[in-house]
Amino acid sequence: MSWEALLTGMSLLFYASSSIMYHTHLFAGSERAARLARATALVGLLAHTAALGVWCMTHNWSILRDERMPFSVVAYCVVLVQLFVSSRKGWPALGSLSIPLAFIAESFAVTPGPSGVASAPGSALLRPHVLALLLGFAAFAVAFCLAVLYLLQSRLLKTKQIKGLFKRLPPLESVSTAAHRVAILGFTLLTLGIITGSLVAPNSWGPQWYLDPHTVTGLVAWAIYAAYLGVSSLLGWRGRRTTYFLIAGFLVVVIAFVTSVNRPKPVKAADNVPQSPQAGPLADAPHTW
Repeated sequence: MSWEALLTGMSLLFYASSSIMYHTHLFAGSERAARLARATALVGLLAHTAALGVWCMTHNWSILRDERMPFSVVAYCVVLVQLFVSSRKGWPALGSLSIPLAFIAESFAVTPGPSGVASAPGSALLRPHVLALLLGFAAFAVAFCLAVLYLLQSRLLKTKQIKGLFKRLPPLESVSTAAHRVAILGFTLLTLGIITGSLVAPNSWGPQWYLDPHTVTGLVAWAIYAAYLGVSSLLGWRGRRTTYFLIAGFLVVVIAFVTSVNRPKPVKAADNVPQSPQAGPLADAPHTW
């Protein structure tokens, strides 16, 4: 077993343990479980950091060499955010959603899948394109968790169940504000990713790149978040109505993300298949969302 596989397995184990502890804290009210959840998530993050480091050193410092590694980066960012907010009262409850989501993303990252290639010379915009989309996806994941948390808390408040579980949740207004700010960050990053992607797409993915399923779903996600920001800022909508935008947008983002990493690769000359005369140095660029 390689060091990378061992460290990745450790991170998955600790993320799973942390998920259990966060749920124990949320439903049983155990403060000890909350402390153990933070500790196991931290150990998992350290193992995850080491696994990513080993990956970079053995793959020429590029996560783009494997098309499923972006899921690992998203999981890493989500756990990092959770550890940052866990010290605040009520916010460990977010871990019952965010850490399992990170576990799922990391599990998907280690499943067998197609291998990509490093970005070719002349594709300098691919790196900021991918980075912006990865960070944006992580922000949307956190916003999704906050939206679900908001719906749960508002439901408890509406049914006047204000003891037990309700007291272990962060303030309703704080959840709404945090979700809005994180969504703005994600929307900004998604916009940046779309702009940089449109600049390299014609050469990287062909003249009809805008008809590709991952492009269409990405634009649909952008439209949903734009509508969310529009109704929030211009119409003054707040509360449950806007949280549905965040949930729907995230589901579309997941579809776009999964679609992008499972796109068929272009056939290279090394495979004894004649290349198109238009093929250039970007023909072997990694298929990213």
